[in-house]
Amino acid sequence: MRRFDVLVIGTGVSGQTAAADCAAAGLDTAVVDRLPYGGTCAQRGCEPKKVLLGSIEAVDAVRRLAGRGPVGEVRIDWPELQAFRRTYTDPVPARTEAWMADAGITPLHGTARFLTPERLAIDGEEVDADAVVVAAGARPAPLGIEGEELVATSERFLGLPELPARIVFLGGGYISFELAHIAAAAGAAVTIAHRGSEPLKGFDPGLVALLVDGYRSGGIDVMLDAPVTAVRRRDGALVVEAGGRELPCDLAVHGAGRVPDLATLDLTAGGVAFGRRGVEVGEDLRSTTNPRVFACGDAASRGLPLTPVGIRQGAAIARTIAGAPAPAWDDAVTPSVVFSAPPLASVGLGEEAAFAAGLDVEVLSHDTTGWFTSTRLGVPRSGAKVVLERESRRILGAHLLGDAAEEVVNVFAVAIAAGATADLLKALPLAYPTSGSDLVYLL
Repeated sequence: MRRFDVLVIGTGVSGQTAAADCAAAGLDTAVVDRLPYGGTCAQRGCEPKKVLLGSIEAVDAVRRLAGRGPVGEVRIDWPELQAFRRTYTDPVPARTEAWMADAGITPLHGTARFLTPERLAIDGEEVDADAVVVAAGARPAPLGIEGEELVATSERFLGLPELPARIVFLGGGYISFELAHIAAAAGAAVTIAHRGSEPLKGFDPGLVALLVDGYRSGGIDVMLDAPVTAVRRRDGALVVEAGGRELPCDLAVHGAGRVPDLATLDLTAGGVAFGRRGVEVGEDLRSTTNPRVFACGDAASRGLPLTPVGIRQGAAIARTIAGAPAPAWDDAVTPSVVFSAPPLASVGLGEEAAFAAGLDVEVLSHDTTGWFTSTRLGVPRSGAKVVLERESRRILGAHLLGDAAEEVVNVFAVAIAAGATADLLKALPLAYPTSGSDLVYLL
């Protein structure tokens, strides 16, 4: 039997952080993954998506500004774009394993599962550890529909060697809205089918409505109140049944949410309570039923499923394991972004949440479509909403749709964390004309 002070299951950003910090604290640390090292973000999610978006945004900008200077046709060479993406993703597994080994972490490969609350096995070899960190990430949620096996994952979409002519995205979450923009700008006919009336849950409904309107005006068919009931193969193509319609397509892509990837761990044998949101953990990210087990990132019941959250959680767990004080987990001030066209960003309290909490707030709403920062780039729809505490004018939340929203939201995050007021931000001499200088007018 192999024995370690710490065993980390998963090599995404949260697992990497926990393992590196534990090893740096002098603990005998191992990591194990049944997939290539590096996790979802670097190989199958955030980063490859953003690599594709670099070229997509350039082409999209030229098209938006047609008649305002740019001339000639511009298009995406999909195989060439994919070759560029692979220059980023292909080196990830070897590079990740190499730096972890250099950091004093023992790299293991295989499927880990609990045998008892104290012991695990990795492909049959028994392993014991004083502390186990579950950082196993997430996987596409089961759809529970006929023909589910015909639906491609977002990972498959990101690696397509050729782009199909017709694509239907199942679900109205951030994955669908981000990948739909990529596919449409690259030349595909695109449909999003969402089961409810409000896509992109968690973001401001008014700004989401602006984004949906912009997508529709740009040729993307966004279907609401259109639950997908089946996917069938017919005449060499696929047919997605949604909202009473049949949608012929060449590819159907899962964009209906993700769930913690815990099925292979046999957490029940380990005495580890878990639910739909992941391993049940307390404020210290420790399992509520097995004190030697921790969980972070997408595998934990606390925290938003975001890369920065996973990193911070991994670091907090390492401090706890090493015996250093760690604050109770709190992700109230964590920006979230949909890399749509244009980007949609949010941080802090939304309007509905503020009123539900009984707070006395002032909500500053703006349709910024005609503002300089939108018109100079031909952005079809943009807007913003800022939530202030009425008496103090302290900033409680910010919600943005428009150019550079993914950057401006970080300024609001700092302001909220620091307890800054609208008057303080308005008084700052911000560089002009920039998207950041719009802060003065938003407040």
